Amino acid sequence: MKKEWGAIRMKTKYAAILNLVEEENKLLPLTKRRPVASLPIACRYRLIDFPFSGLFNAKVRSAALFISGSGRSLYDHIRAGTTWGLDNISGGGVFTHSQIRLKAKQIEENGYEDYYDDHKTFIKAANSKYVLLLGSNILANVQIDSMLNFHLDEKADITVAYKKMARNEVKKETIFSTYDFEEGAGKEIINVTPLTELPYDPAPIAFGLDVLVTRTEVFLEYLERLKNEKKLVSVGNIVKDAVQNDHTSIKGYEYTGYLKAIEDIPSYFEANMDMLVEDKFNALFYRESPVLTKSKNSAPTYYGAESKVKDSLFANDSEVYGTVEHSLISRRNLLAQNSNIRNSIILQGCFIDEDADLNYVILDKRVHVEKGAKLEGTRENPLVVPKEARVLSSGEIVEG
Repeated sequence: MKKEWGAIRMKTKYAAILNLVEEENKLLPLTKRRPVASLPIACRYRLIDFPFSGLFNAKVRSAALFISGSGRSLYDHIRAGTTWGLDNISGGGVFTHSQIRLKAKQIEENGYEDYYDDHKTFIKAANSKYVLLLGSNILANVQIDSMLNFHLDEKADITVAYKKMARNEVKKETIFSTYDFEEGAGKEIINVTPLTELPYDPAPIAFGLDVLVTRTEVFLEYLERLKNEKKLVSVGNIVKDAVQNDHTSIKGYEYTGYLKAIEDIPSYFEANMDMLVEDKFNALFYRESPVLTKSKNSAPTYYGAESKVKDSLFANDSEVYGTVEHSLISRRNLLAQNSNIRNSIILQGCFIDEDADLNYVILDKRVHVEKGAKLEGTRENPLVVPKEARVLSSGEIVEG
């Protein structure tokens, strides 16, 4: 039997479905013109880079994206998927389906068959033995290939990833759930409990990572069930359905690396600030497989003679003449003399004029902060300046 499963493993091909229909309202204004999957992380990465890198490392060459809105910024980032090996001419590729949020009402009211048919068409065209289903609003670096091997070794019908953590490490009003395991079995999942039903305390949970692998025929079976129930295709909906089916074996694969659920502006801010902590940065990036992103060749960041930098992370192609402390600075930013940036996230293409002072602030792309302007938020509630806005010397924010 071991030989037989080993032979299957060598021949296996996988197709991936990325369900990018996350709740965006709590991340406004950052998600006004971009899906959650496009949110920048650690100066030069995007959230989508992490599941895509997992696919690359597992040699997955075919992926379908179901995106809540237009997805323009996402298309610009991934292009043909070359960075992650998804531009394979023999059956691979990236297949996108947008405006799922607008179609959601039709799905709930009448089933909207095109939505389910798009999943089925992709799976059949991919001609894969196994299907991966992933979300993107959890910052983690899951070793997809290890999870696939675990799934084969366990001979499970469905395998999902989880992480052992404390209940109060996740937002109080989180949308995520914990898995309950069969007593004594350790790996068999028998129930799914929404985390909002549990006390907000340090009690241990098995946090569900929104990553699932299953055989193609099993996925198609549950796709049909979701269609009949008029539900969106998601890891949560499939697992909730599967735990009620005595004929389906669901196993849990334990993930032990860094994890942060990106559910609102404070959690997005915390995730980026975590990247200034060496242990957390290493736990996310320096695992067995690399995290890949679209490369941009440009000059290194320039630091002026009077600049002062402490405990910060920079991408390339910026100019720094002021003071930066405990902050993350993305590409092509100009920080003028005597500017003071603390505890802040500066996205691409911003100009911060002389004597400006920012503390606990997130500047979206191409923001101009005028001379002498002062902005201050808090760690629990960072101040977000929308894309292409102008911050006047008085501190007033004028949207572009």
